[in-house]
Amino acid sequence: MRTPNSADGLAERLGITRHQQFRLMLELGVSVGELSESGGSYRLRGKRAKALVGRNGSVLRALIDEQVEYHGSVYRHLPERLRGGELGDYLGEHAGTIAESSRIAESVVAGYVTDTVQEVPGTRVLDLGCGSGVYLRAASRKPGTSGTGLDVQPASVELAQGNLKRWGLTDRFEVRQGDMREAELNGPYDVVLLMNNIYYFAPEERPELFRTLRAALREGGTLVLVSMFHGTSVSALGLDLVLACTQGCYALPRAEDLEPELREAGFGQVRTDQLMAGQSLLGMRAC
Repeated sequence: MRTPNSADGLAERLGITRHQQFRLMLELGVSVGELSESGGSYRLRGKRAKALVGRNGSVLRALIDEQVEYHGSVYRHLPERLRGGELGDYLGEHAGTIAESSRIAESVVAGYVTDTVQEVPGTRVLDLGCGSGVYLRAASRKPGTSGTGLDVQPASVELAQGNLKRWGLTDRFEVRQGDMREAELNGPYDVVLLMNNIYYFAPEERPELFRTLRAALREGGTLVLVSMFHGTSVSALGLDLVLACTQGCYALPRAEDLEPELREAGFGQVRTDQLMAGQSLLGMRAC
């Protein structure tokens, strides 16, 4: 609908058979300002509709799917869960959507990853919970960088492998399936990335995790951890509640809790950076 088209033309192209309902949908789109109609032809009009078919459309569509299907279910079942009902089992079903929607902060986080990889001596990178593979691409901006992505969800592994092929990076990075708690990490690495997934670990698991990651790094290597942390904004508190209601997830941590855990695991220096004004999206570099 970037160019005008009639309802019948659209229906034919899209395989629509319920024409009455389709016309009502088009009329609704006009009513809310996302579509325009002139002489029986429809086209995109609103900023939201145009964004969904734009350059970052796949990320925005995934974000909507995540909000409606995943987060919406959390709120629908919230009363019973607050009374002790079973937490929701969402991660396997929505893994691909979550991996794609998490790219909403890519422009900020990818720059942080690129800058860190550029500063660290060496070129071998491990991305744990690699999702869509976008942070391997960010690391690749340093010439000669290579390494591995690991993700527990098959849908995320498939997504990352497809993306790396599309970006021409399969000769530099491999992606394999595995749980970082159990998988052979095949170190040492110069940089280990832990991006938007620290909340998959119970607080009591984190010290052992950090010791494992420290052992996977070369002397002088750097762990890069990025996450939303506990905060007071609507987005931070909303994510916090969703995670706390999901099997296999835990409430967002506080940076002041992670810093001593990292030091106890053998990291001598820990630096915390705020990545987005007004939000508790933080980056931590430990070496």
